Amino acid sequence: MQSNYVLRAREKYDSYDLSCWTKAYFDYDSGGFNVYHKDHQFTPTGGGGEAEKIVGLLLAKHNGKQVEFLPEQGIGCPVPDLGFDEQTWDVKSIGKAREDTIRKHIKDARKANNALFYFTNDKYDELISAVNREVGYLEKSNRLSIMPNIYYMNKQGILTLIWHK
Repeated sequence: MQSNYVLRAREKYDSYDLSCWTKAYFDYDSGGFNVYHKDHQFTPTGGGGEAEKIVGLLLAKHNGKQVEFLPEQGIGCPVPDLGFDEQTWDVKSIGKAREDTIRKHIKDARKANNALFYFTNDKYDELISAVNREVGYLEKSNRLSIMPNIYYMNKQGILTLIWHK
């Protein structure tokens, strides 16, 4: 028998208008799901779009998150990738990124409440160093409030907070 949470989640999932949304995944154990807005653009370069899909699936399946892939206006427009838990999220795949590139990703993620970094190799130390450098830079200029919360997710779907406002 399914819990009330899962039943309510399924009702919400079923309520998405198919003229605007694609229903991509529903997890009957956790109540998590993924829906893609028709105007969401999965970036083909650098594996970013594929990483977004993987992260969305892991969030739904292992964390019970109800993930909306948000509409985007086009290249160059600062719009977050995802919405869940009443927050916006920007997903960044950093499997091949160096520390300076990770800092650029942090700056780009300011358009969202949270930055979610995904990697399957050993990038943790570089991510921590990039976050610490960016925090130090923004503290010096008294602009730390523009920094998003920083999370990372490993390939098992464990979502971990690294830095919080």
